[in-house]
Amino acid sequence: MLLRRLPVLWLLAFVLPISGCSLLEVKIDSQTTPLTQQELNMRLMTREYTQQFFAQVEQAADATAEQYDPQDKLYQSYVLLWKINAEEGLQRSSYQVSPMAALIDSWVFTEQMNQFFNTGAGQELFVNDDAKRVSTELAADINKLAKSLLKGASYSQTQKFVSEFASAHPFEDLSFIRTPAYRAWLEANQISEDEAVSTLGTMPEALGDVSDRLSLVSEQTPKLMTWKAQLIALNSSISGEQLTQTLQSLQATSESFQDFVENNPQYMEDLARQMSIQLEPLVQEIDQRTTQRIEQLSLEREALEKMVARERAEIALIISAERERFTQDIDKVSQDVVTLAVDKLVELIKSTIIYFILFIVAIFFAPLGLGYLLGRRSAAKNSQ
Repeated sequence: MLLRRLPVLWLLAFVLPISGCSLLEVKIDSQTTPLTQQELNMRLMTREYTQQFFAQVEQAADATAEQYDPQDKLYQSYVLLWKINAEEGLQRSSYQVSPMAALIDSWVFTEQMNQFFNTGAGQELFVNDDAKRVSTELAADINKLAKSLLKGASYSQTQKFVSEFASAHPFEDLSFIRTPAYRAWLEANQISEDEAVSTLGTMPEALGDVSDRLSLVSEQTPKLMTWKAQLIALNSSISGEQLTQTLQSLQATSESFQDFVENNPQYMEDLARQMSIQLEPLVQEIDQRTTQRIEQLSLEREALEKMVARERAEIALIISAERERFTQDIDKVSQDVVTLAVDKLVELIKSTIIYFILFIVAIFFAPLGLGYLLGRRSAAKNSQ
């Protein structure tokens, strides 16, 4: 019986929509790379916080709804929109494959909601302060959670990023349109997306992730569809009896599915084995392609190394030739300088010798000549 129902249950488990939330989109990366202890703690604690978020938002929203007349379509619709969009937005943020991405996006989403009700467009939306109070408390709780998971400078830098990103991308209304922040966080921390790729971990870790998502489906889908039905009923002509019948049918279907999952452990074991069998060829194919890609990269790296070596050799030859030419030019210039210096030295010596001879002549022969001239002059006078 279980084997006959297996295809239907597989289809239900992996195709069931969660009000536009792709919680069941599973991307296989590797079944042999386990998550680190920090990543496991991050995933577990972020999802525990998500349950706390759901409970506190629902309580605050219900308390706010009591402040208005049940027939007040506008504000009762506002309360329903708050519950629907807040819970859908956070579950999209927190149930991601990457634990770090889930933490960052959940932190940013909570901070955006906090700023919306306390300083943004929603601060005057409701008559009471329950929305402001619960938003502040939830923001403080996830800040405390992040501080326990991210140590030292990492926490401080991420806290600053979250605050600035939430301020730069505020919620304008109760649609709470989510702006994914993980990629911006990677860029802010200069982390390559290739380095940040996360994996589902080992097969037990992947199955645990799937189990968490199935549990979220069984818990959240009935509530979300009930609130959406109420929202439609408030703003349409659907009768209360039709709405009650529809909600009862949805609740019965959800309870049946949840009861089946909880009371059929053998089926879950069979499902795990079937998943292992079904995923093994895919994982093997990924391993093969990865190996081929690594081999290709190795060949390309070898070719690049050869090219670099060849370029280095050519550059070395060019430098050697230029050095030899420069050396020859230096030798030639040196020889020219020496030749010029010798020529100048010879000219200096010649001029020095000439001046020396003139000096000797002036010292020794000038007095003799002068005496000779004076003697002749004196002899000439005497003869007269």
